[in-house]
Amino acid sequence: MVEMSNSVTVYCQRFVIENNGVRYPYFLGAADSKELIKVSEAPSFAENTPHQNIAGEVLETPMKHWQRPVIERNVVAIATNFDQAGEIMPNPVLLAVHPEKKIEITEQFSGSGAPTGLWQIKIELPEIGSEKPLWIIDGQHRIKGMAKTTIVDSPLPFVLLHSIERNYDPGTLARIFAQVTTAASPLDSIHQAWMQFAFELGEYKKNTHDNRALRTVALLCSNGTFAGKPNPFYSNIQFNPKIEAKSVHPNGFCYDAETLKDLIKNSFFKIQGGEHEFTELELAEEIAKAVSALRDVISKNIDRSAFFGSIGEQKYFRDGFIIGVCQYLLENGTPANWVEVLRELNFDKTDWDVTNWVNGTSGKAGNISKKIASKCFQEIFKSGKLPEDIDDLCEYLSGKNAHLTLEYVLVDDEDVKISRSNVTKQVDLGGLARSIESLPANARFIKITNPCNNVGQVSIALAEKPFDENFHFESLKKGRVLQKNELKGLKNKILLKIRAELYGDRTFQKELLITFNA
Repeated sequence: MVEMSNSVTVYCQRFVIENNGVRYPYFLGAADSKELIKVSEAPSFAENTPHQNIAGEVLETPMKHWQRPVIERNVVAIATNFDQAGEIMPNPVLLAVHPEKKIEITEQFSGSGAPTGLWQIKIELPEIGSEKPLWIIDGQHRIKGMAKTTIVDSPLPFVLLHSIERNYDPGTLARIFAQVTTAASPLDSIHQAWMQFAFELGEYKKNTHDNRALRTVALLCSNGTFAGKPNPFYSNIQFNPKIEAKSVHPNGFCYDAETLKDLIKNSFFKIQGGEHEFTELELAEEIAKAVSALRDVISKNIDRSAFFGSIGEQKYFRDGFIIGVCQYLLENGTPANWVEVLRELNFDKTDWDVTNWVNGTSGKAGNISKKIASKCFQEIFKSGKLPEDIDDLCEYLSGKNAHLTLEYVLVDDEDVKISRSNVTKQVDLGGLARSIESLPANARFIKITNPCNNVGQVSIALAEKPFDENFHFESLKKGRVLQKNELKGLKNKILLKIRAELYGDRTFQKELLITFNA
């Protein structure tokens, strides 16, 4: 390497990879790392880069800071380990010309005019404070570490990607970065997600559900206000893997970009298609407005509320609320006022301190609670009202009006259903420990189903034969004909033990005695 007063010059060999008709030239060389670092840098964000800065950048094209931060201890370790007599660094670094910068390349010839196989590359030194002309795709720790050595001064091998036709666009370079770094140290999943989005890679290609959902999340994180009002999600959603996500008030709705993306994708973009269409910006604005309205409506015990409390916060409530908001928008369009929507659902009159009835939401109970909350929030926001005889959502989630349906159909002696003989009864899960249903002798087609959104997993077993799968819920919910001999052996009655899982690791246990009148 030769350094001029305002440039660095290196001599390299040139090779070309051709793939599907596209030519990708690259250059092989070696240079003093102390000089190489003057013209190269990794397009990385810093460990302390705020979430809103990264979120704002991923919406730009091309994104300028998409690599992970340098780890200083790795730089120091390389400098220490290789700054010793006899130590060399044979492992090449991978460089690329910044898409918005230029370098000078000249093929070298001998005095007789024959090609020498070498190419001269002249790289202008950048002005102080401006971006450097080369991007470090892989090896920023090696370059920075070797640049700190004082004893060793051996050349550092490099591969330089450069195409006059600009075939190395930012997306291609980002994809190469992800490929060459994954084997050594996989990217954090949040970083991987927004980097793929920024360059429209994989499932984040333009207009896919993932792309639109993450764009919505980036807009939620990077916009300080919507319609002139503060956005509670501003700079709180985790985009920088080195900085934790923040809550909105001061607790609650704490999300990383990938988690919130998946939530919005599944509850909005995967099911949209009706008369109400929203841009990503419009959706972000409505979510922000709805959460602000929720914060305004909950006036009592907010610090112990399931949404914002430091004690008793329920992540499935906050997820359910986002799901409900998305469902409302898809079904009803933009509301005139989210506060009025929430008041119509009695959010202002509900005691959101659930610590006195929620036992836990981890493990299996967590999966059940998640499904129940999602269904219940979706139900009330879609209709814009609470179920009949339900005063508030917590009452509903805790199991009020939980029931199963028992349907029977009369059958003839050949076990054929008699048309228009079906009858449906409601079996309440709360209240008395045993319910008794007396059916006609030929009401031998039995079907038991769970129609309630506030009831999770249901298990049923025959008291006399608990392992008989013919009487388990999976069989009964499909409906089955009870054989005459089968009923005779059970003395024309069946006693079923029912267990229903509710939100928060709570259960209803019930006995259902069904008798068949001779």
